[in-house]
Amino acid sequence: MRPERVRLLWLLVLTAVPAAVVAGVLVAVNFTSAFGLAPQASAISPYASFFDLRWVLVYHNSWAMFAVLLPGVIVLRGLFAAVLIALAWPAERPRPSFRQLSRRNLVYSAVAHLILLPWAAMAVVAADVSLAWFEFMELVPLLILAPWLQRGGIVPGWWRGLPSAGLVGWSLLNFVTLTLGAALVWSVPDVWTVPAAAATGVANGLLWQRKVRAAVLPERVRWARVPVVPLVVAVTLAPLFFIDEIEAAGTRGAGQATEPIARLSDFGDIRHTVIFLGGYNSDYHGEPEKAEPPVVRFSYRGTDEQGRPMPYLPVDTHQPVPTSAHLLAKQVKQLHTRTGRPVALVGQSEGALIVRYYLERMRHPAVDSAVLISHVVRAGRVYYPPPQASTGWGIATGWQLRGMFALIGVGARLRDDPDEPFFRSLLDEAPFYRNEMLCPVQGVRLIAILPLSNAITVPAELNAEIPVVEVVGFHGQLLHQPHVLALLADHITGKPVHPDIRWEYSALEWAAGAWQAPPLPLALNPAWHAENQPDRAFRRQPCPPT
Repeated sequence: MRPERVRLLWLLVLTAVPAAVVAGVLVAVNFTSAFGLAPQASAISPYASFFDLRWVLVYHNSWAMFAVLLPGVIVLRGLFAAVLIALAWPAERPRPSFRQLSRRNLVYSAVAHLILLPWAAMAVVAADVSLAWFEFMELVPLLILAPWLQRGGIVPGWWRGLPSAGLVGWSLLNFVTLTLGAALVWSVPDVWTVPAAAATGVANGLLWQRKVRAAVLPERVRWARVPVVPLVVAVTLAPLFFIDEIEAAGTRGAGQATEPIARLSDFGDIRHTVIFLGGYNSDYHGEPEKAEPPVVRFSYRGTDEQGRPMPYLPVDTHQPVPTSAHLLAKQVKQLHTRTGRPVALVGQSEGALIVRYYLERMRHPAVDSAVLISHVVRAGRVYYPPPQASTGWGIATGWQLRGMFALIGVGARLRDDPDEPFFRSLLDEAPFYRNEMLCPVQGVRLIAILPLSNAITVPAELNAEIPVVEVVGFHGQLLHQPHVLALLADHITGKPVHPDIRWEYSALEWAAGAWQAPPLPLALNPAWHAENQPDRAFRRQPCPPT
């Protein structure tokens, strides 16, 4: 057999084995939510570095452990890449010694991990709050950066000049194969999960060969003296300073759905008093027409002496979910006492979290129906301890996020804080938000209406035991669609609403799971006190008995 073919065979074996081993370990422990990550264990750069960082940011429980893990993965990734590049080196060019390749790749590995660190941290945020715009803030920079980093570790001066069309193409193709590979390993029966991951690893090997050839063989690199990579990195970092405006645009719909919900009675004979809970960063100015049945606004500041919702500002929505739930309990009791009518709850985004928390712990008997709209599914999949803690899972990640958000929040009108009470309540009550949002509540007719866009934030399998209706649309914008209002009216008036999960929702779950941060098992984190609870990050688990 020709030496080139022997090297190619070894290359394919060495890229198939890590993906298969990771998949095998995940299958052995039934860690289904992380199946889609396995093919990235041998991906071309920088996707493999992104794989490393997400695991490190979630799975360290002390500063010492972080100090060992991060340099460790940098060194192992650099040496592994040196071996793969040596095997993929084209016969048309003299190959550098393994020592030279190792030195190049160790330096490059450190640089690539550093460049990708903010975006891996964004993946952690997305796993905490399960919101699509954080997923986009992670993926878009990764897609932009990847082609410019393709020559790293292969040729000297890789940070200068433009990548060839071939390098751009192989980079984007690997993103596609990794995404499809994630969908494949999730969709096949368990017995085929490891072979499916190995097959994706073989595709990685072929792409390693093609990208090394594309990096080595060109005689001339355009703009060879221009330090292009640092400029591209700066360009991708710039949008971070506008993340507050991006988030505000995403949450604005969740907060400004009052006008559509006020028309709910046009779609049915509503005999309930309906309380509508707006979302994160919503506000309410105390309009009298929004304080009387049939549709009443919930106030994040509570009610006055007459039981009317008080005006509130966006900052009031940053309080803990339990605090808001207690205010809802008071408002429900006041309304039912005043009207004598049954109460229906409609919560959107953060409002849906409050509704579900309230139903679980302090429901008034008058509440017999509820609708969760655009709520975050499986929030609290990761953890970082409060700032006063000296240890805990994700401790270094927490401080990285504090530094990032402090920097990007300079000058913002309403700055996000990783330790604000709302975010901390998601972290502290993670077992509930991860396991029970889509579980039934005794005595309550409950449905969830989910936008298609939010599918990119959820691991495969909703595992729902209440009716779920998927609607094409964006987070916080669904109530602007008349058929969604008709669906709400049907549910509140007692008409049957049939579950409707579109095929594309499941497909997006499978595909996007490749780019999410791996969940932290509930039993692993003492702060959650959930050693004996089922964990929907693992094999499909039933809801607790109602």
